[in-house]
Amino acid sequence: MLNLPNKIFSRLVFLVVFIFFFSACNNRPKGVLSQRKMSGVLTEMHKTDACMEALGLTSGRYAGKAPYYKFILKKYGITQAQFDSSLVWYTKNPREFENIYDKVLANLTKLQKEVKNGKFHPVDTVDLSIVRMNIWNKRTKFILTKDSVRTHLNFEFIDEQFNLGDVYVLRFLQRIAPEDSCKKPKVVFRINYANGKIDSVYRTAFNDSLLRRYTFRVQATRKLKIKSVSCQLLASKMYKGKLNVHIDSVSLFREFNAKKQDSLRLVVEQAVPGYKPPKMIFNPFQNIRKHINRRFYHPM
Repeated sequence: MLNLPNKIFSRLVFLVVFIFFFSACNNRPKGVLSQRKMSGVLTEMHKTDACMEALGLTSGRYAGKAPYYKFILKKYGITQAQFDSSLVWYTKNPREFENIYDKVLANLTKLQKEVKNGKFHPVDTVDLSIVRMNIWNKRTKFILTKDSVRTHLNFEFIDEQFNLGDVYVLRFLQRIAPEDSCKKPKVVFRINYANGKIDSVYRTAFNDSLLRRYTFRVQATRKLKIKSVSCQLLASKMYKGKLNVHIDSVSLFREFNAKKQDSLRLVVEQAVPGYKPPKMIFNPFQNIRKHINRRFYHPM
């Protein structure tokens, strides 16, 4: 057994090591968010980015995402200045920042498993009536070079079956080389209505040779008859005759509830100005038949 002086010395050494370790793990300045809180905020931001990209709601610019980010900061009770200063400090301390993103990755991986296991979207019998069909009937691969006849990739799909409530999902891969001469290239997806109104989303394209997957998910929410669905897989204001664009794996899916098509069409028709429901035709013999049937089958 250790004698009393040795016990005191051992405890003192342990205390010094503990204090050193604790201070090493907490050497961040005052006001900088803890790793736990920082990883929580970044997890929420990555989830928001993924949702917005899947829905095709923004063009990837910060201005479009700022309101959502501000809501996340408010949820965690921190200010924009606190988050910015914390982000700056962690980027200057890569080891701590790496620990944060290990936690973020673990959080997102756990969430992905929960989604696949149906935790947030249990199977519903209503979902069984959802039909998903690929309406893309064009080529799925395009290569534009300086010898290409086409300079823009514009497509339009017309179908009388398009209806209120439809969800259209456009996906494809795109790579634009640096030598491409398109100015401010972009990708556009539209729902065109019969009265001339348009619902559209777009995303900026980049000529940096990176292969990008674009996904647009748009729902027809207007109570209007749909004229067509159109897209521009490549659009730009100006080009100088030198193109270098590769597009591949194009698909355009229409998702709709097969059981609700007739009722949804009726909603659209009733929303048209001047719509009058069909009048009931008066049958003068109807009451007579009812009286005869009542007397015949239920005599007094």
